[in-house]
Amino acid sequence: MDRAEAARAVENAIGGRFKSWATPKRTLIESVGEDLAVGLTGHAPYQDHRERERLEDLHDCD
Repeated sequence: MDRAEAARAVENAIGGRFKSWATPKRTLIESVGEDLAVGLTGHAPYQDHRERERLEDLHDCD
């Protein structure tokens, strides 16, 4: 993949969903990551991010 293709893939995944004045929520970041992965591979993730959220919260604790 060249730089132009990579830039298009990222732009398609982001789709204007980030605002420069606000910190994005984790669910938005995950959604963009999933959209990028689907756009590049053509395959949806096998798990919904909501199913993993509880475990991720445990790992985020200090």
